[in-house]
Amino acid sequence: MNNIFSFLMELDKLKSVMRRSYIFDQTRNENSAEHSWHLALGIITLKEEFDVEIDIVKTIKMALVHDICEIGAGDISIFDPERSKKEAEERKYVDQLSVVPVKFASEIKHLWEEYEEQFTKESRWVKVVDRLLPFMMSLNTEGRAWKEQGISKSQVIQINEVVKLESPEIYDWMLDQIQIAVNQKWLIDS
Repeated sequence: MNNIFSFLMELDKLKSVMRRSYIFDQTRNENSAEHSWHLALGIITLKEEFDVEIDIVKTIKMALVHDICEIGAGDISIFDPERSKKEAEERKYVDQLSVVPVKFASEIKHLWEEYEEQFTKESRWVKVVDRLLPFMMSLNTEGRAWKEQGISKSQVIQINEVVKLESPEIYDWMLDQIQIAVNQKWLIDS
């Protein structure tokens, strides 16, 4: 029980990793634990609505652990040009976590690696929803995080290529919303 206690308290640290996205009422930024919970709910919703053939239990587990690495490396905006430099820190943290004497610790490493590699349908759907939810949050907050970072239409289109490949229907909806965001001056038109 002491190992389980220590492990769960370590994972609780994800609640203190703050993201750029704002919660629905814009009173504060969301944290990574909230994002992971919302991601799991989004995956369940999209699986049902789009009849996506995935192992739902595995996919939800992956959604819940995909940002665990941020406990050790912190969060960095998807639009930050320095983002790739965080990879070594993220991997180091996941490697350290994986040797904790709790069975689920090693499974987290495997799920995280699968997400990073993007070879499976489950990992790609986690990525789709991982891109879709912050996009929706930005729409809901009238582009607040986009405006704060000076984000352009082309940047949003570029990071959402995975959505285009996995779900053209969702991607087409996103393109319509991107144009609305440009018209509203939430995104830079370039």
